[in-house]
Amino acid sequence: MSWLSGLRDLFRVVDGLMLVEQKHGAAIEDLKERIARLEAREPVLIAEAKIASATAASAAATQHVGDLARRLGILDEQVRQLGRGSSRKRLTDQ
Repeated sequence: MSWLSGLRDLFRVVDGLMLVEQKHGAAIEDLKERIARLEAREPVLIAEAKIASATAASAAATQHVGDLARRLGILDEQVRQLGRGSSRKRLTDQ
């Protein structure tokens, strides 16, 4: 009779192992599906990263151009003021 209880215990262990294998199989299939979805999104993520990069570069360039325009405006005004000062000097010299 002891060999029957040993056999029963063996069947329980095998049954438990089969349940674990089924759970692992389902988990592996879930992971495969998730990887496939992520791989499908990869081109979209790359495109979004390129767009963000271009936007950042454009913003940086715009900021520099605006700064240069401001500086040129200041220099232009200084040149005009110098020009007005020299023309006044010419009028007083005559």
